[in-house]
Amino acid sequence: MVEYKKFLKKCFKLAEKGKGLVSPNPLVGAIIAKGERIIGEGYHKAFGLPHAEIEALNKAKNKAKGATLYVNLEPCCHWGKTPPCTEAIIKSGIKEVIACIKDPNPLVNGNGFKMLEENGIKVRHGFFEEEAEEFNRFYITNITKKRPYIILKWAQTIDGKIATYTGSSKWITTEKAREYLKRKRFEFDGILVGINTILVDNPFLDYIADEFQTKKDIIKRKRYYKIILDAKGKTPLESNIWKNEKAKVLIVFDEKIGEEEIEKYKVKPNFDYIKVYYENGKFDLKVLLEKLLIEKNIGIIMVEGGKYTLTEFFENKLFDEIWAFIGNKILGGENSISVFGGENKIDIGKEAMEIEKITIERIENDLLIKGRFFRID
Repeated sequence: MVEYKKFLKKCFKLAEKGKGLVSPNPLVGAIIAKGERIIGEGYHKAFGLPHAEIEALNKAKNKAKGATLYVNLEPCCHWGKTPPCTEAIIKSGIKEVIACIKDPNPLVNGNGFKMLEENGIKVRHGFFEEEAEEFNRFYITNITKKRPYIILKWAQTIDGKIATYTGSSKWITTEKAREYLKRKRFEFDGILVGINTILVDNPFLDYIADEFQTKKDIIKRKRYYKIILDAKGKTPLESNIWKNEKAKVLIVFDEKIGEEEIEKYKVKPNFDYIKVYYENGKFDLKVLLEKLLIEKNIGIIMVEGGKYTLTEFFENKLFDEIWAFIGNKILGGENSISVFGGENKIDIGKEAMEIEKITIERIENDLLIKGRFFRID
């Protein structure tokens, strides 16, 4: 009997190569085999490029007839950036499809499997379901919550401070920890900060691409936004944020802002913007996130601060995960800045949020704590 598990596990490994490039599409890998012999394999390489099933079929060619297709997610059955995969699978003569989970997209959600079965293809699914859902949790969040997957990131001292009383925060962590973050940024569609971070820290917010993607030249397909919450248009034209013209600088303006304030930024070739309702010093974050997903195809965002911006996302429960870098420093001082602000009316025993799926990494003398919140809205 063919060991289907090893082929499905390999699908995950193939799919992982698309990290940072396919969002807001899912990570998908596909293998076509006859018995134990693989005759074609592929993965979704970048947003707008052929899906994994098509990549595998193109390699298998006529040998696909009578073969089995292994895939970690249900094949699509609708037109999007590319044609439906089900049509190509049916035409290829594939006799069986073995998959992990249904695609939660309402345009698919079992219809892909149904279409294959109606055309005489045997379908089996429901393997490694927990792993498959975890693997594509970003995509599933996009579909089910209709917003990007949000990670709140900050760097703090051992005593919980993110900056001195003057707002200075350079540098809490080591250079190695900062390089780690830059490499991880590649996996995101957008990095979001408030205007104060731009004015005080003047960051670049760039990423470092890993060697695999650079060698494959797929790096040119990378979509990357530096998102600034800047209601009144205070972002300086000479800021470091603009220097990498391969990355879009997306400014979020108050919807009441005058056109002359927007016009001054149009000299920048990487400028983009959206307008969002803004009142009492706050944006409507739910509307903002919906626009970022639907209008800009931004599926994964890291919110990097500062304190006010982190607090807004935290208090509105608009996040899925936290990354807390803890530098080997103690700052002290009542006026030093903590991670979150707002009114503290939480009972630590009953209402405080608890992290689940905790991981702890050591980077030289710094720690990185990652965790999820499953009980938020």
